[in-house]
Amino acid sequence: MIKLVGHNNFSSLVIDNIDKVGNRIYFSIAVFLLENRTDTNIRFETESYIDIDEWQQKCEVLLSEHNLELENFSFHAELDKMYSWDNHIISNYNFFELSCNINKSHLKCMIESADVFGKEFIDEINEVISYYPDCNGIVLQPSPRNGVIHIKQKVVGIYESGEFCSSQLKVCSDNFQMIRVFDDFYNGIISEPKDFIQFKNNELDRFVVGDVGGAILDIDLYRRDDKVKGEGSIYDWGYPEHNELTFDGYVEVEWENVEKSCLPIISFKNNIL
Repeated sequence: MIKLVGHNNFSSLVIDNIDKVGNRIYFSIAVFLLENRTDTNIRFETESYIDIDEWQQKCEVLLSEHNLELENFSFHAELDKMYSWDNHIISNYNFFELSCNINKSHLKCMIESADVFGKEFIDEINEVISYYPDCNGIVLQPSPRNGVIHIKQKVVGIYESGEFCSSQLKVCSDNFQMIRVFDDFYNGIISEPKDFIQFKNNELDRFVVGDVGGAILDIDLYRRDDKVKGEGSIYDWGYPEHNELTFDGYVEVEWENVEKSCLPIISFKNNIL
């Protein structure tokens, strides 16, 4: 297993299930990003492979230029960068792009770390090429996934005045999850929007979920084959670049209503609206 851990120990990229089959090395990739400062809560999983005949060339580029291009997986690094936002030299920024044919999903993300992704990955792949037996041409297939994207919104807390609330938006499927938390007027989000109800009742052909509470969200819903499809993107406040998730697939949208009296009270001292 290969693991790159972020400077705060909350973010990580994990590569495992590495197998050699014929002329290819197959492996699984999982990214976990968690950072309260940038409102980041993301998980993404996918599969990739390396053609052994091309590995030496890709290995040299990875070592010299800190770049890697593979199926469903690419990487580049920026080393010892200084950004004016905090006048601090960051150890290393590791930028990744992951994609998956499930939901046509795609994630652009960054992991800040004292390490640079590459050397450990190279050592592991070289060991697999040199010493692992061939798996007799059998590639283990992942468990079937239904591909449905779930979009859920609920109020998770109420501010002392009772006018504002904290709301959670969760976009998830079998291979990804992204959660955003934002503040808004309580009365404005306690129930499903009128135009979304009309969309569910086939009175509207399309419904656009726009910029919810500044959450940087854009999802276009429409009907196909008597089901609801959705194309969308959502990203956080990551710096120097946002972590961004895009997707396209069949969706289910749900507003979860919670009684106001059952919500925890949030102090204005701990939050800025």
